[in-house]
Amino acid sequence: MKGTHPPIVTVVIPTRHRPALMLRSVRSALAQDLSDLEVIVVIDGADPESFEAIATISDPRLSTAYLADSVGGSQARNIGIQMGRGEFVALLDDDDEWVPSKLSSQLALARASQCRFPVVTSRLIARRPDGDELWPHRAMRIGESMSEYLFCRENSIRQGEGFIQTSTLFMPRALMLDVPFKQGLPRHQDWDWLIRVATHPGVEFSWVWEPLVIYHIDGYRKSISTGRSAAPSINWINGNGLVTPKARAYFYATQVAVRCGSLASLLSIVGETVRYPRALLIGISLALTPRNLVSFFRSKAENQAIGSIS
Repeated sequence: MKGTHPPIVTVVIPTRHRPALMLRSVRSALAQDLSDLEVIVVIDGADPESFEAIATISDPRLSTAYLADSVGGSQARNIGIQMGRGEFVALLDDDDEWVPSKLSSQLALARASQCRFPVVTSRLIARRPDGDELWPHRAMRIGESMSEYLFCRENSIRQGEGFIQTSTLFMPRALMLDVPFKQGLPRHQDWDWLIRVATHPGVEFSWVWEPLVIYHIDGYRKSISTGRSAAPSINWINGNGLVTPKARAYFYATQVAVRCGSLASLLSIVGETVRYPRALLIGISLALTPRNLVSFFRSKAENQAIGSIS
């Protein structure tokens, strides 16, 4: 049973239909060298396999929220945060894991901060079947906007140049109650939160410059993050007034360009990036990859067939 003393940290792990991966993430949270914590697993919708799997772990610091209907990852996180009692919150995706010193390292940096809402992140090990990389390659510069840090890849189009992943985040629970994740976004939920919270009064980002998270990249995660339709990405960026013009251009050059499947989306990429030659070059090169050309000509052929029928 839970004691009356609130834990220092609430760990929130949303999950759905991945019991084996979820158990790995839960065990990495419970194995932290900071033991004064609670772990809340939010099972997002009907998922008896995950419910049975979590029951195999006997630890009084572990609790489960079982949602009858799926609400999506953003709201599942919000629910877990609302349930929590910790002074700080740490988020962990169900397919990632932490090194044992993750929470203690970030807590020390948060405690040393002079700001009201310290948000502490870290580097991570990006793990693919063909090898590991360390991300990000650099921290955010003083005065740099969050949107430009995340989107403007000046030196290359490689992943990880500017990068903050959800499983690295550690911050006061009060901040998460003030600035929850936005519900209903089909894509870019984490970027949306980072860009909004970076402008919240009293927030300051800092890095533990060592890898504290193992970020597993596989086909499932890749399919969730990429998607083939450009519309959700375009709708999100068009509705976000906190993104700078330069960041917007680079977003079109990368996130829209990799989903380019029509002449209209190709023209939108050119129109949005023309003021930034580097972004324009990246956007055109990504838009004209063989995969996008196949999508473009398939879409064109389908439209012509519809037109001939009508």
